[in-house]
Amino acid sequence: MRFCGLFFTFIIICHLSVSWGQSLVEEANLNQNENQSQSPFEETIKIISNSKKIFILTNTNQKLGTGDFISLALQDKLAARALVAKTYQDRVGIKILKIYSLTQWGKLRRGQPVLIVKGDDSQFEKKPEEKKTEPEEVPKIKSEEDLFNDKVVVEDEIGDFDESKNRHIKPDNIVAVSGAFYDAPEIESKGGTARTNEFGISWAYQFSDNFFLEALYGRALLDNYPGDGTQTLVNHLTARLKFNIPGPLYTFFMPYAGFHSYTVSSPDAGKTNNNVINQEELDTIDGLKKSGPVFGLTVMRRLVPGWFIKADIGNDIINIGFAIEF
Repeated sequence: MRFCGLFFTFIIICHLSVSWGQSLVEEANLNQNENQSQSPFEETIKIISNSKKIFILTNTNQKLGTGDFISLALQDKLAARALVAKTYQDRVGIKILKIYSLTQWGKLRRGQPVLIVKGDDSQFEKKPEEKKTEPEEVPKIKSEEDLFNDKVVVEDEIGDFDESKNRHIKPDNIVAVSGAFYDAPEIESKGGTARTNEFGISWAYQFSDNFFLEALYGRALLDNYPGDGTQTLVNHLTARLKFNIPGPLYTFFMPYAGFHSYTVSSPDAGKTNNNVINQEELDTIDGLKKSGPVFGLTVMRRLVPGWFIKADIGNDIINIGFAIEF
């Protein structure tokens, strides 16, 4: 009787062990299949960098993690392949590795929902006429600095795409403020010269790789010139064509040529208390009005990303100031 009880207990334990082991194996296989066949999901584009290599997306579904390979798709067509470089709360930063379709790529905009294909995207868009190749393994980005380098991580015959790869300064626009000295000849009867500060603002537009068109406006106000109790306002307008040459230590040299013009306003010049016109003062004001070609060199030194210290050295002006790119 005791033997029969022990035998029956042994049979039950063996049955439970086999059933439990099978359940664990089945559950592991089920989880693995779910990971491999994860369905696409939708996120929204928040920010696109100027070079269109860095994107900030929402992570509403909380399915994206650092180091994940993903694909962006529009209208059930793949647009680009990317790597998740950083996650923060409900946002992720991704770096574009290659472009699948330039047509779909050109449609990507801020605030636009996109379909995210996580992991293998070979089953998302089948093209029998094209032979699929396994993507080359890419190491994970280890620091935030890797997000800002100028080289695409993967170079592919289809996907190597950079709209501004030949530019030494990537953005199109550079705006600067500057200061200089303006010297005006004094009236001959008084002798010497009059000096004041000229404040300027300029805007340069990169219309082609490393070629800029720049407009500059300067303003100088002379007190007690050309006579006591008078003021003279000098406006300086300049148009330049510049070519950008990179130098060492984040320095850029821009030779330029152009045209400038001075306009002068002095309502009280030539007036006297006894209503006699002072022709000498009027001739002095007319001498300030001039125009002609200009030549020179602009030197820019990068301080931090996006900011420069800038100096112009030419026959039109010698100044120094700060500039910002965007």
